[in-house]
Amino acid sequence: MRYLPILAAAISFNTFADSTPNAPHIYIQGQAQITTSADRVLINVGILEVDKDLMAAKQKADQTMAKAIKLAKQTGVLAKDINAGQLSIHRETQYNRETNKQEFVGFRVSRSLSLTLNDVEKYPSLLQNLVNGGINQVNQSQFVSSKYNELQQQAQKLAIKDAKSAAAEFAQNYDVNIKGLYSASMSPMDTSVQPYTRAKMAMSADAESVSVVPDSYHVGDITITASSYAIYLIENQ
Repeated sequence: MRYLPILAAAISFNTFADSTPNAPHIYIQGQAQITTSADRVLINVGILEVDKDLMAAKQKADQTMAKAIKLAKQTGVLAKDINAGQLSIHRETQYNRETNKQEFVGFRVSRSLSLTLNDVEKYPSLLQNLVNGGINQVNQSQFVSSKYNELQQQAQKLAIKDAKSAAAEFAQNYDVNIKGLYSASMSPMDTSVQPYTRAKMAMSADAESVSVVPDSYHVGDITITASSYAIYLIENQ
């Protein structure tokens, strides 16, 4: 725990007149942290085909994409959570050092597929089925919480509560009284000092727990943080 000095009224306030009062005050930071489990996976995969016959490459990509969408639905992914990207075609060449020329390799045809899976326990099997079905590009998956916005609001309220408590603690430790709130913000204020900060508050969310994904996949906890900044006017007791 650290304590930061009170900004005395005798200090010049010209530079920070818009954010700090020309009176004794304290600058406080409240913090909160909520930990929850992931219950949703955002998956991004794709198919890439290279063939000198453009129509053959396109047909392979389309067939693989149709199969992947079918597999996703069979695993429990809702139609509204499936987004198949448009076809992308590029002419691919390769430099031949013997002839010093660019030689035609084929047409590079690709498509992307974005999925939202609402059952993280099915993630390993879905990914394996997609690869077995012809998907040959797997990008990083993101494990998220469907209650993120709700938990973020909870964390913000806890941060505000922590700021109030920190102000009371500071006033008690330095034998001063809090006259009232001057200003508050969710982001750092334009002052020349660091705010008085206590140890971070932490709690576990009431969200339903999620089992660990088996095999080589492990779903870690999601940490949601929030801060609240406030300036309180003070006076001697």
